[in-house]
Amino acid sequence: MQKMKTLGRAVVALALAAGGVMATGGTANAYATWDCKHRVQKTKSAKGDQVILNIYRCPDGHDYARGIISGARNARNARVWLDDSIDGGRTWKARQYTKTSSRSTQTPQRNLLFDGSPHKVRACGDTSGHRPICTVWY
Repeated sequence: MQKMKTLGRAVVALALAAGGVMATGGTANAYATWDCKHRVQKTKSAKGDQVILNIYRCPDGHDYARGIISGARNARNARVWLDDSIDGGRTWKARQYTKTSSRSTQTPQRNLLFDGSPHKVRACGDTSGHRPICTVWY
């Protein structure tokens, strides 16, 4: 298990060095979902598509965000991403963009480090033929 955590931390460090996003100056440690406690879930639905924002508290004391889209039964080309804002949602940057040819996908398991004020995060997504939908800011 310790080797897996060490490997996971190395993967996150490499991803961050290659242009990944870290929303605060803290250090990002890699944890499997089962190491972290689920704290918050926000959802938004439209035309059979559902976007979900999950916030997890991990052993390092930081919160991590994950976005999921589950498309309508006949949907294809699902996309999901996280928007990151430091001014309460007036402006933002889209982060952790993920897409697939199927109807459902999610952002990477270990992604945006989210530690509250002033940072806000929301999950957005769409499928073929449908407008993007976003959860509320958290």
